[in-house]
Amino acid sequence: MPMNRWLKKYTKLEHLEPTFRALQLHLGDPKEWDDKNDSECIRIYSERFPEHEIRGTCLTEASDRFHFWHVFGERENGVCLWFERDSLIDDIKQDGSLLADKVRYRLPAELSQLELRLIPFAKRKQYRDECEFRVLRIHTNPGIDADKFSFSANSLKRIYLNPWLSPKEVKREKDRISGLLKDHLKHVRVMQNRSLKQKAWIDAVSARVGTNH
Repeated sequence: MPMNRWLKKYTKLEHLEPTFRALQLHLGDPKEWDDKNDSECIRIYSERFPEHEIRGTCLTEASDRFHFWHVFGERENGVCLWFERDSLIDDIKQDGSLLADKVRYRLPAELSQLELRLIPFAKRKQYRDECEFRVLRIHTNPGIDADKFSFSANSLKRIYLNPWLSPKEVKREKDRISGLLKDHLKHVRVMQNRSLKQKAWIDAVSARVGTNH
C-alpha cells in the first residue's frame, strides 16, 4: 500500500489566525488529554527526561471520519488542515527538540516487543482506525516556544471547513480565511467537507432503488 500523501490536523476555526500568522501548530500538555492511557504512557516515558516537560500534538493519516470532526474538530467550530506529509516531516526534522512518528497500535502484552524509543508512539489497538501521527517536544531550546512548532508555508496545501456550516457561513469563512492567507499561503485551497451528505452516495442509492431524489 502506498504511503499516504497527507497529514491532517483537526482544530478550531478560531485558531486559524494565530496559526497562519506564526506558521506554527500548538503542542498541548499530555496531562490534559482525555485518554489517560495516552497521558500515562507519555508521563512514564518522560521520566527519562526529568528536566523537561514533554508536549505534543496529534495529526492523522486516515481518511475522513465522522468522529474526527465530532471530537477533534468540535463539529461546527472545526476545520481540518491538510499538510503534505513529506514536507511537514522535513519541517519537523529541522527542530532537534522534536520527535515525530506514526503511532503503533498494540495490545498490552505486545508492548514488551516494542522498541523503547517507540513507547511514546504507542496506543491501544482499539484506536487503530485513527492512523495517528504524533509530534512530541522532548526538550526546549532557548528562543523556541515550548508549546509550538513551526511548519513551512509550502507544506500546507488544503483547508477543509466542517460539514455543519451553511452555505452562507461557508462563504463568510472562506472570505475570512482568504484574508488570512497572505502571499506565502496563496496556494492553499479552501473547501468544505461533504461527509454528512455525499452526493455520489445518494445518487448511487437512488439509481439502485430506481427513484429520483
